[in-house]
Amino acid sequence: MPPAPPAQPPVVVNAEAGPTRDPWVEITRLTYGGDRSYAWTVREQVILSAPETRGKMEDRLLAALQLPGCTEAGRAALCELIALIGTARSVPALAALLAQPASFESARFALEALPGPEASTALREALPRVTGRAKAGLIGGLARRRDALAQPALTALRDNASEAAEVREAATRALDHLAHA
Repeated sequence: MPPAPPAQPPVVVNAEAGPTRDPWVEITRLTYGGDRSYAWTVREQVILSAPETRGKMEDRLLAALQLPGCTEAGRAALCELIALIGTARSVPALAALLAQPASFESARFALEALPGPEASTALREALPRVTGRAKAGLIGGLARRRDALAQPALTALRDNASEAAEVREAATRALDHLAHA
């Protein structure tokens, strides 16, 4: 019978892996179609956070939005997470993103989801700065939020013959929605 082979030391996995990347930085570097594992790590931290730590999570999301080099896909992922836990504190950052065509839809989506009148105000205030499909989207968001304060602006848009047909139609639908809310 041959002698038993010598005992091998246990294998250490990733011993040479180096420092682990910070998912809160990596989420800002997302690309469409790229690796989303860091985004999922941050999402999990946000979703599983205790209610008393949500404010800290919101602060981290807002800080990540401000990092230099934040990509369009990164901003979209961060806005999705802000939509889940954001408060009125997120409104100024999201309202600023409404001014950028690449981040407009993500910011609008997040603002629509946030509680409080501040988000509705930000959406209403953005109406004069956008046109066409973007304006129609804002109008729909105001209707979904049941923002009665938007009625005068929506009436003016509906009645303005120089507005695009899709904007006038969106205003008409929004006013109908608000009348039946």
